[in-house]
Amino acid sequence: MAHVNEARLVDEAARLLVEHGPAGLSLRKVAAAAGVSTMPVYTLFGDKEGLLAAMHREGFRRLGAALAAVPATAEPLADLIELGLAYRRAALSSPHLYGLMFGRTVPQFQPSGADREAADATYQPLVDAVARCQAAGVFGGGDPRRVALHLWAVSHGMVNLELNGQLPELGSAEDLYLEALGYAGLPFLAVG
Repeated sequence: MAHVNEARLVDEAARLLVEHGPAGLSLRKVAAAAGVSTMPVYTLFGDKEGLLAAMHREGFRRLGAALAAVPATAEPLADLIELGLAYRRAALSSPHLYGLMFGRTVPQFQPSGADREAADATYQPLVDAVARCQAAGVFGGGDPRRVALHLWAVSHGMVNLELNGQLPELGSAEDLYLEALGYAGLPFLAVG
């Protein structure tokens, strides 16, 4: 089965998970939703845990690809903002997977150690971008991992509010997101 078909199955599974909850997700239902026989679905995923693991991996693969597509330029602060925008775009383009990646959509699902490491690797571009801002004198010193955690928390919170339809009507979602990122970065700007 081609990778494109696997991605489609993952998307169908994520949609079913959001619409029907964990109890409404089965390999048979995914096959039916995708219009394929059950055999290739069982061959690809094995069981429901295998399907959830594939969904988790695919969500982080997409996020990692979106972040990797942001080029490093001579403007580290602009690059950091672009990473934030790429994070938001990735979440909005795969909202059904985002809940599994960062939420407790399926409380009993536990990603494997290798899957957690792959997920954690998508955080490193943010840490690297913060370190570049520090090296360029845009941000003050300190542990770039702590600064990155603060920025990610704001970004993640804004994305969650947007995905859940909970943003107040104070402007466009993208404008509110950019404003929040700006406010989040203020404490770290180098003084002088």
